[in-house]
Amino acid sequence: MGRSVLFTLIFALIGFIASSAAPAGETMTAPPDDPDPGARYLFYLHGRFVEDRGTGEEYRYDAIVEALADKGFVVISEARPPVRMKPYATKLARQLRSLLRAGVPPRNITVAGHSKGGVLSLLASAIIPARHVRYAILAACGRPNSSFSQPYRRLIDRVGERIKGRFLIMWEQGDRDAGDCDELMKVAGVPYRNLELTVGGGHRLFYEPEASWIDPLVAFARRETD
Repeated sequence: MGRSVLFTLIFALIGFIASSAAPAGETMTAPPDDPDPGARYLFYLHGRFVEDRGTGEEYRYDAIVEALADKGFVVISEARPPVRMKPYATKLARQLRSLLRAGVPPRNITVAGHSKGGVLSLLASAIIPARHVRYAILAACGRPNSSFSQPYRRLIDRVGERIKGRFLIMWEQGDRDAGDCDELMKVAGVPYRNLELTVGGGHRLFYEPEASWIDPLVAFARRETD
């Protein structure tokens, strides 16, 4: 057996062992009735595009959910129909409370929302006073003079002071509508970190399970300390 073939077999074996050792995730549409306090729970909320046009090649919702589950999370998500903001945010807050009341540590819970899903996540964070639940807000806060700017202003005025949690704010620099959430975060007085991505794609970057945003989200959700 040649050395190149031997090295190929060795690296293949190492890769197989590493993949076998990785924790297996799962997906569900609602939190389990008897959650494991040691598991990592990740709520994923897609953008309005899916409400209006469904999933498929343009917005790869299923692939995103699978990519997050492959990282070892219990992913809680649904391809929702058109919904009203407050009732759905209340439903989400109720699901978060169910995990907390079952003994899941707040640091083991992350809510990731893109666009409208990000606004729903922010509204839910204003309903439950959980300071250590983590929220990844993906391209949801409006740039000045954009189509998102007035909804963003209403969000600040109506619930800004009630928002609680730990936040990672992500957006792509080419996005014409969404940018940072600095004003909202400062009104809320919560810890947050900005991550402006420069990989191209604008708002549609988050329509795909791209490593450029999946990897920072996973690192944020896995942090052992705040």
